[in-house]
Amino acid sequence: MSQQNLFPDPQALYSKVIMRRRDFETLFEGFERLKTVSYVVSPDLLLEFFDRGYKELEVVVGENLSEHYRQDLAQKGADVTQRLAERMANGELKIYVPDRTLHTKLYMLERPGQCRVILTSANLTETARSAARQVNYAWYADVPPGHPWLARIEEDYKTHRDRCDLFMGDLAELLRQGRVEKRRELVETWLKSVPPEEVAAETRKLLQEISRRAIQMGPEAAEPVFSVRLPEAPGARREAERLLAPLNPVTSGAEIRLNGSGYLRYVQAAHGVPLMDADLARREVRLGLDGSIRILTCPLPEDTGAVAGALKHLESYFDTVDSGQAPDPRFAKTSMFEALLYLLASPFANEYMAAKRRRYGAIDSRGPRFLYIYGPSQNGKSTFLRFALRLLTGRSVEPLNGGDFSKRKILGAASVGTVFPLVFDDLVLTQRYPLFEEVLKSYWEVWWSDGSASPQLILSSNAYSLRDWAKSRVKRLDFDVQFAPDSSSKETLAKIFKVESPLFSWFSHLYFQRLNRPEPGPDDELAVARAVIEEIYRHAGRPLPDYFPKEPIERLYDPGRREWRDLLDRLRKARVEWDSDRASIHFSDDMQHFEIKAYENSLPAALKHRRRGRTLIIETPKEFRSWLERDRRPPRGWWDRLLQLSARKGYR
Repeated sequence: MSQQNLFPDPQALYSKVIMRRRDFETLFEGFERLKTVSYVVSPDLLLEFFDRGYKELEVVVGENLSEHYRQDLAQKGADVTQRLAERMANGELKIYVPDRTLHTKLYMLERPGQCRVILTSANLTETARSAARQVNYAWYADVPPGHPWLARIEEDYKTHRDRCDLFMGDLAELLRQGRVEKRRELVETWLKSVPPEEVAAETRKLLQEISRRAIQMGPEAAEPVFSVRLPEAPGARREAERLLAPLNPVTSGAEIRLNGSGYLRYVQAAHGVPLMDADLARREVRLGLDGSIRILTCPLPEDTGAVAGALKHLESYFDTVDSGQAPDPRFAKTSMFEALLYLLASPFANEYMAAKRRRYGAIDSRGPRFLYIYGPSQNGKSTFLRFALRLLTGRSVEPLNGGDFSKRKILGAASVGTVFPLVFDDLVLTQRYPLFEEVLKSYWEVWWSDGSASPQLILSSNAYSLRDWAKSRVKRLDFDVQFAPDSSSKETLAKIFKVESPLFSWFSHLYFQRLNRPEPGPDDELAVARAVIEEIYRHAGRPLPDYFPKEPIERLYDPGRREWRDLLDRLRKARVEWDSDRASIHFSDDMQHFEIKAYENSLPAALKHRRRGRTLIIETPKEFRSWLERDRRPPRGWWDRLLQLSARKGYR
């Protein structure tokens, strides 16, 4: 077919590299109707199109993941589902699922006087739109309605839509027929019909076997191809074939033949993290990144200068705190060092869990705590996570977007057996608290099973307050510093990020050596990591920084205690009445209820308390006083007090 039949006027053709959120959004601005084929789709993004003025959406999803989409909607709740179903019932939204995989990303947009056709690598997802972890490319053409070329594109679109079924059509029909006041009830009933999301045991077993075969082939493998046996159960076999279909495997009877490099890329693309294995037998950490395998573990070199240089580079990152605004720079650096220990030790979290289960059995089913980094914007959380992931991998690896936090994402990564941490940056708890609670309560205690590897979860958020149930499951670290995004600080960080550090290679080597020693107690999951870093410093002949956390940071600094002291001693927004059997804390009238709740949540979980209006009653006053006064500086002498009083009055 000749070129003029395939393409419009070349002057109508444009291209765009999608490297930031704005690049994606400008492609869709100002239009009213959309027809699209997208391999995956974010339900929330569809609703946002209507909020931006779109009148009609027709979506062909590239993979028939009907149950997965229903499960995703179940996590988001009845409100999102009802809004989608009502749009479908009104004829404004149609979502089709195919009988086979469609990898096309085609968009057809309309508004009065103009049509736009986009062919791109970007899916209709929040990940593609945010452009934080991926770059996409698009060609698009703007032509008037009725242009002959549009008829051909419409035919191509219909070819994709053929043999597709309408998703949520049953719920939309129920809403059309039902009474308006019953719609919420109908939606909740529909959501309750969602089957369990956990990957079938046989399918999970197969995926972990494939992961082990792929990661153990090693960088020296000339032909990274191997065969595995499919599950015998028909349902598990169909599920395995569906999951592995994007790899175009060769099936021969009960066996399936796969390319190892292709599988590594598949894991990275499907789950957003690379395949990583902490091989206890070989005592090495292996990383499958961008289709190739790297062995990250190596012993400390005899050249102590090289080790000292790596430690100096590490300290240069912590020293960036000095260029920011921090009430207590040492506290900020200690928090960052504690968080870094957590990232470096994260590939061994699964082994920590296994050792704990062997030691305590059902008496204590909880695993290592989840790292929760708190702080407002511009406090360096995202930069720290990128720096730590670079130390872990030797490459630039972006953390997962907080909007990707979902049960399916987490269980999906666990199903392939990677121990690479799932690092979710900027998690908005107000939108996902029920899911947050379910995941943190179930991840180690219910979903984990011995004999399979699970990745550790690491979260950052600007939500300060955590409920009581989370305090024993989360290690919360406060990055109490504010950075100004000036050119000088950016240049400093750029230089630090350019350095390739072998620190994790030595760290993992020493960590493996210590795994056979007596198992640590459950009160400090970073005990081995602390000992390893101290050994590296001793080898280099370099003194430990004074901000290095030699013990858990909650023993050194308690952010809740700092906040309460500030409330009582400086802000004076509350007063305490001490009795023998309780302490009554009366908050000032201008304190909002959510502020009082934040202080209540920052109390230690062991302190028994109850709330009555603006009064908080502590039923263990002795423990409360001891907690408040712990590590407080001794009272000043009469001369110091006199000098302080004189300073307040302006005397010299």
